[in-house]
Amino acid sequence: MKKIYHRKAIMNYKKLLSLLALINVAEICCAQIEWDVRAGLNYSNISAKDQDGRKASTSSVPGIYLGLGAAIHFSEEFTLSPALVYAKRGFKQKGSSHIGWGDDFEAKVSYIELPVDFLYSPKIGPGMLLLAVGPYVGYGAGGRWTTSGTVLIGDVVIEGKGDIAFQNDASHSADMNTHVFAKPWDYGAHFKIGYALFNQYSVSFDMQQGIADLQPRWADYRPESTVRNRSFGVSVGYRF
Repeated sequence: MKKIYHRKAIMNYKKLLSLLALINVAEICCAQIEWDVRAGLNYSNISAKDQDGRKASTSSVPGIYLGLGAAIHFSEEFTLSPALVYAKRGFKQKGSSHIGWGDDFEAKVSYIELPVDFLYSPKIGPGMLLLAVGPYVGYGAGGRWTTSGTVLIGDVVIEGKGDIAFQNDASHSADMNTHVFAKPWDYGAHFKIGYALFNQYSVSFDMQQGIADLQPRWADYRPESTVRNRSFGVSVGYRF
């Protein structure tokens, strides 16, 4: 009986040590994670080509940028920085277009995005330089379009304004004035350069280049035209 009791005591002691070790690791990990909020203004555009390789002449539109991020520290200078971001994006086309949009066509859309940056932050002067690069993935959440003329949606010509939908197949939409702008899922590369003071306040310049071809198919037909997102902007952040 004494041997059995001794064995159980040793097992309980080992379990207690394992639990304390796990708690210690969790505390260390939590101590190395910081959070930040971000807000800014971005200018977004698209890179679009028709089936003959001709580029659409488009210009950028402004939009807000709001995000909540985490900083997972590997060392004092190297950090993994994922974030959940809400961004207003889009583009505008002055005059007519050979892509199929109407005259003075403008699209304003919303995206939910997840950039994951690898951040290098060496100390320079009173603060830290911020250099980051990494992938992002985004999901189109709808929007609105306007035009001063007509726009071709499938084989239907309509005027004025309407909703924007994100679908893989553009051959059907919710209603007549809904324009299927792009595929819902976007991905690409994200770049950032900035400066942080007191390890809390930061200002950064961000650039994002889409890699995914967002041109939706039309039933079984896959157009040879391409659409890709791109944007740049300025944001401020507060770490806590």
